[in-house]
Amino acid sequence: MTTLDPQLGATKPILLRVIFILNALKILLTVGFFVAFKFYGLSVHGLESNSAATLMLLALGGYVLAFAGLVRSILKRHMLGLCVALLADLGISLYVGAPIGFLTFAISMALSFSAPVRAFFAYRA
Repeated sequence: MTTLDPQLGATKPILLRVIFILNALKILLTVGFFVAFKFYGLSVHGLESNSAATLMLLALGGYVLAFAGLVRSILKRHMLGLCVALLADLGISLYVGAPIGFLTFAISMALSFSAPVRAFFAYRA
């Protein structure tokens, strides 16, 4: 016989923490690309100099706003808010053309529909 855990979903699952860390690392990576374009003359697929640095700064602002929405939706336990924040993140990655952004979006979206994460958002105290 099995017993049901009444506290299932009360604490943040590891997979939700992975989503949080992936999106935070994407912000740090964007800062690194901004510094590399601005101060070290990095050139990637025709992006170079101040135009690429400006694009990275624009992407950084968008990623920070999407991350703020992600954090707010986690704190409020709002699943739709999490999905909207991730879709905004995808839109920014499409605009910039960031393959790492696509990858983190795919992983984050897949993890957001896992059973522990859904149980966290469904839990009401």
